[in-house]
Order: sequence, then structure tokens, then C-alpha cells
Amino acid sequence: STDENLKAKYTSWVQKKEALTAALSMSSQQLLDNGIDPVAMGNEVERLERELSEQSEIFGQSFENKRITYENVQSALGKNDVAVEMVRYRYFNHTFTDSIIYVALYVKGEKGRPKAVELPEGHRMETRYFKYYRNSITGKLPDQYSYKVFWEPIQKEIGQYTTIFISPDGVYNQINLEAIPTPDGRYVIDNSNIVMVSNTKDLYLRKVKAKLAGTSSTNNASMFGNPAFYLSASVRHEYSDLPGTEKEVNELQKLLKEKGWATDEYMESMASEEKDSQKELTENEAMMAENPLMKSGLLLRGGGDILAKTKFNFNMDNGVLTAYEAMSLNLDKTDLVVLSACETGLGEIANGEGVYGLQRAFFVAGAKVLIMSMFKVDDEATQKLILTFYKKWLTTGNMRQSFVDAKKELRVEYPEPIFWGAFMMIGLE
Repeated sequence: STDENLKAKYTSWVQKKEALTAALSMSSQQLLDNGIDPVAMGNEVERLERELSEQSEIFGQSFENKRITYENVQSALGKNDVAVEMVRYRYFNHTFTDSIIYVALYVKGEKGRPKAVELPEGHRMETRYFKYYRNSITGKLPDQYSYKVFWEPIQKEIGQYTTIFISPDGVYNQINLEAIPTPDGRYVIDNSNIVMVSNTKDLYLRKVKAKLAGTSSTNNASMFGNPAFYLSASVRHEYSDLPGTEKEVNELQKLLKEKGWATDEYMESMASEEKDSQKELTENEAMMAENPLMKSGLLLRGGGDILAKTKFNFNMDNGVLTAYEAMSLNLDKTDLVVLSACETGLGEIANGEGVYGLQRAFFVAGAKVLIMSMFKVDDEATQKLILTFYKKWLTTGNMRQSFVDAKKELRVEYPEPIFWGAFMMIGLE
């Protein structure tokens, strides 16, 4: 849209929805202490939804007044598929307690109501077991517990299926199930075809939108690499340059141009954050909001200078593309976003909605599929993985399978999960 008021209203709706989700996880005392009225917040969200539906036909179509049910999701599944929705919540006993529980709600392609697998040790999963999982991968150590804790209870319940679609929540946003060792000496990626999705309702929405989708006559790629993080000579350089990303972009540019793609490359001082039209938050507002979407972002030209100036208001100047800003990008015709930087998959654990970070922001902006990393990764291994993936994808046209095959090929040279298991693909082609 070119209507700035309409776009501002949409951004406000997204923010208020996120705030309402957070409020619904608070105890009565927390709501009282913070002066929050969830009923009033819910009414405001509904009011904005009505106005947006009236003013935007696209919003009205995609929002859909009818609720999407498990039957809708089931109708989009193949006979040998299963959809799993992970839900993280605090145990409720008249009031919310500190006990954290995970539930895997799943529905199969054949008829039948959803079933649940309960994982009651949520607190340990997020602390002791998550640290063990990360240490095992980063330290290249044997992992004896992660399969039993994070995947075996679910796998045993649902059985073997051709494709398992999973919408993660909480700690499941911070681990890569594919890279977990299995008791037979292999990895989950060898035994299960796991497809990570933002929400299982996306399976149904993809089916609906496929009927309306048009085709593009040209393929376009925009690539950013090796940003000049520091423009000020007086600032101590805490963040190293990323020359490997520049090499990756240069090689990818050649590959894509050979296949007839139109490409744009932005390196070093050109790898800058575009000025957008939305109002910048003041420092006071940023502190008050403590908005998780302001706490994650991508460092671009001058990003190091920004981080040296502030610990919270990263929108005070260009240099950091925050998740808050990324959410307002127009990526409706974007098939794939690749974030091949360090730990781009991380974010805050939060009830109900999972990671409030870059992943969610790029999906809200319209991207279909994201590739992102969960750990600091080896430059050379990353280049090989990403370039192998693109070569396979450009040849076969199958994005998901090309990514899996590229990982398996990289494992021959780099067998440890820290090299190939750091990257995850989320979303549906």
C-alpha cells in the first residue's frame, strides 16, 4: 500500500496483538502492577481488525473472519503427513505458577481429532537440557540426553510419517531437531523429514493462496555482505568484519546471473539500512515498551556505532535493522530470505508466540521461507553449504529437498552438527 495511515494502523494492530499475547500470560497481580486491562486491549485489537478489513481488501481476505480449525489444517495434509503445534505455558492452579509445561498438539492427515503429548519438565528443558544441547554442539561433544528430552516422547507418540510439519514455541525455537543424535548412531535428519513452519494454519492458508497466486516473469535477488559496522574512528571495534560474507555474495552473484537472475549487491559501506517511513521511537518510549521486537536485529553499515551509543533504542539512527522495522518491509512476493549471519535464529522465549525476533518479523513482512543460523558458524562451511544449496535449488526447483541434500553433502567433509546443523529452514514454499 501507498497509504501511510493504513500502514501505520496495520503496524499498530500487529504491536497490540503482540502486547495482548504477552498480557494473557501474566498473573492477575502482574496485570494490576502494570496497569494492564486485557479486555480493553482485546477490544482495541478487534476494532483495528474491523477497520483494516473495511479499508483493505487484501487484509480482509488474508485475515478471514472465520476461525481456522484443525479440520482446515487436516484438509491441507497429505495422507502420510502430520502437523504438530508446540505450545508452551505456565501451569495454572487458580493462578499461574512458575512451573513450565510443553504440549505437542498433533493432527494427522487421515480423519481424527487432535491429540496431545505432554512434556512436563519445561523449566529443565529451557535451562539444564538446553545448555547441555548447546554445549554438546558447540563443544563437539557426545549428546546423550537431547533426543530423549526434546524429540523421543513426540516421535514415539506420532510414529513414522513421511513429513512432520512443526510449529515451534519456546525452547523449540532455539534448537534444531534435525541435528540431534539418535540412539542408532545417526541424526534426526536421517530418520524424519521435519518441516518447520511459523504456524500450522499456514498449511491451510498456503492451499488457499495457491489458487490466487500469480507468476513473476523475472527472478530477482538482493544480497548484503560484509557491512562496514564502524564509520566512526573513535569507537572501539567490538564486532569483526565479515569478509566471508562478501566472498559468498560474489560467488552467488555469478551463479544466479548464469541462470538469468537479476541481482543487486550491497557490500561494505553500501550495505546500509534503508530509511523507512515509520516514526522512530524515542528512547523513553523504547524503555517503557521493552518491546522484544526492538531487542533483535541485523547489523548493517554503522551498526557497531549504534551499539556503542545505546543499549536499547537501536532505531535512534540507521545502522541496525531491528525486527520492529523488518516487520514493516514489503516482502509479499519474496520466496526466500537467507540470514547467513551468526545466531540470527535466536530470540526471547515467550508464552504462546515463541520467538519475538527476526524470524517472526520477516514472516509478518510477507516472506515465505527463511533460512537462519542458531549458532556462531564457520565461515568456510557456511559458504559451502549456502552455495551448494543454491546450485541444487536452481537445478531442481525443490527448495526444501535441496537444503536437506546440501546439509547431507556438507556432512561428508564436516561431520559435526556445529557445521551443518546450525542452519534451519522455516516456512513453506
